[in-house]
Amino acid sequence: MPWNDHCLFTGGGALSGPASFPKCLPVQRAVVEEKYGPPFLQSVFRLSQLKQMCRVVSFAGICCYAPEVLAAALSEHFYDESPEAVLAYWTDEKLQAVNDKGDVPIKPPVADPLNSDGDAWERIGASPAGVGRLFFVRPNGQDASCTATVVESASRDVIVTAMHCLHTRSEQGDDAWSDRLLFLPAFRDGTGPQGRYTIRRLVAPEGALESERDGAFLQARVSSDGANVGDVAGQQAIRFDAPLSAGPRITFGYPVWANAYGILPPPPPYDLGNLEYSGQRLAYCATQRPVINGCKAFGSDIDREWGLPCVQGPGSSGGPAMIDFDFDTGLGTVVGTNNMGVVVDERANLCASPLDKAGREAFEYITSPRG
Repeated sequence: MPWNDHCLFTGGGALSGPASFPKCLPVQRAVVEEKYGPPFLQSVFRLSQLKQMCRVVSFAGICCYAPEVLAAALSEHFYDESPEAVLAYWTDEKLQAVNDKGDVPIKPPVADPLNSDGDAWERIGASPAGVGRLFFVRPNGQDASCTATVVESASRDVIVTAMHCLHTRSEQGDDAWSDRLLFLPAFRDGTGPQGRYTIRRLVAPEGALESERDGAFLQARVSSDGANVGDVAGQQAIRFDAPLSAGPRITFGYPVWANAYGILPPPPPYDLGNLEYSGQRLAYCATQRPVINGCKAFGSDIDREWGLPCVQGPGSSGGPAMIDFDFDTGLGTVVGTNNMGVVVDERANLCASPLDKAGREAFEYITSPRG
């Protein structure tokens, strides 16, 4: 039972509303020439042929590379709203109101912090560096949020989250993008103690529209004080080659709803009244035994994602799935992003899509000088 109201890969339908048209860069000629030299382009392909081979679709923001230069085409989208307009839109009242549900039953905490199925990150350990709440407006005009994390880069302004939070494609092939993105690291109770950061652009593998490859990278503008988000909030290490057998041991999120199956006695479906299930405070799940169980891509019989026993629901999408996390320092290594919720053996699981080779391509591009 995935999150049909939130996850774009589970038959909930495409988001409706007007699409904002992205800018699309031409083929990265410098990248091709760097590997093959100018004669490769001149003697083998014309630019138009190269575009056709890579399936460039300008209105979709698909920006393409030569075969064998990069493993996947990249999607690049620029956010044209002015920082002033985005900051003016997200008033304190709006930040506190997104998906606020009021009084509903409370989830009791678990006793063992290493085996949490979704509790508040309160007095558990150091605040996880760079983790925050990402606000945006869906193409249909609805205020919404996901979770995102600052990851290590020389520019100290790169954030990883879930592509399905920010983009959808209709059955007719029309693209629609969320806009007015605002990232608040260490968000708590409607405030952003580490600043408010608008977003300049997005880069993701073309395959990020598939459930099992959901990671996308954002580049944040400096804050109103001129600070880079990584300098203020800290950065997490990132890894793109973690084997499925490794598995994350902890994941964080700002859920606005709960996948409450597996809790006895069960509360009303998909609802928990804790502050960490209203999006106002950070929640986490931890396990000593990650599983590849039931986390199949929609329409597939192959397990390709990690699953943790976890009741975090919508809003936790894009949150970091991590290995080697140190409770004392709040530092670890991001190996995937929260993607969807499922029920396995009558128990809620949160699935994370691994960051793979295609994700590395997107990361290297957004962090490159030419990007």
